[in-house]
Amino acid sequence: MLTRKQISLLDEKGISTLHDFRILSLTAGEPYLEDGVLSYFDGRLVTACGFPLRGAALIEETSLRDLSKYWIKERSAEGIIHIGPQSLDLRCLRAFSLRRVEKFRGQNFSAELMIKCNGNSDEVFKHRFYRRSCSRGFKSTVKTGGILSAEHLKLIETFYSRREITCYLAEMAFAIPAVLRSRRVSLIEARQNGRLCGFLALHESFKDMLVALFLYHDHQTPGVSDFLYGEMLRYASRLGAASVNVGPSPTRGHYNFKLKWGGESAVPPYYLLGWMRGRLRLRWHKAWGPRLVRL
Repeated sequence: MLTRKQISLLDEKGISTLHDFRILSLTAGEPYLEDGVLSYFDGRLVTACGFPLRGAALIEETSLRDLSKYWIKERSAEGIIHIGPQSLDLRCLRAFSLRRVEKFRGQNFSAELMIKCNGNSDEVFKHRFYRRSCSRGFKSTVKTGGILSAEHLKLIETFYSRREITCYLAEMAFAIPAVLRSRRVSLIEARQNGRLCGFLALHESFKDMLVALFLYHDHQTPGVSDFLYGEMLRYASRLGAASVNVGPSPTRGHYNFKLKWGGESAVPPYYLLGWMRGRLRLRWHKAWGPRLVRL
């Protein structure tokens, strides 16, 4: 469990989406900050973040290995998921009957990108993609917390029905109701002729950086994503944010979309390692919700 001092430190120095404990804990478990490493524990599986906080040195491999052994030996964890900027040798876990079940090296487009806000919401009007999207007659509204309307739920289901379900989408499906009700999350809507055709969730995560959690749209309205990105940057500027972390990209197309909006690398591409024992070796998911229903 995090102390008030640790929460303040994460709010001040967080940079990665993995540091956004208020959201990630909904899917990965209870957050802990030990020796500079942020981890989440759901009672069986530990997700360890190998990305350092802003201004901190790269976390040493020995520290990550020692922490992994601690969770297995002292806290009876059944598995470790390590996500960080470097590969990690965890063969020491074989002594505890764990075996590697996954190894993945992120592509260059999986780096987390940051878009600067410049502190001036009027600057967004100069962006040609935003100006073009505005010509399509979109109207924007911003709502904060407590939103769980049938209109939003229908749009989310439409979005999911037309996308291949990735691990991230599966995890977020379980967290959506809690996210939409959070007072720290703002929903930026795009309407055309009164009809909701897309919305973006923006989280007030860190001191001077917001995190874009997700963007849902109806897959049929041209320009809606550009309009939402422009409105997101305008709103973030009004809140006084210096930048928005728009997260990693599942495809090069998503990555290029963020680049055209001025995205710059904030967190490098990640390595993911999964070591498990027992039943988790045979059937597992790194998030508690999907695992609960045996996905």
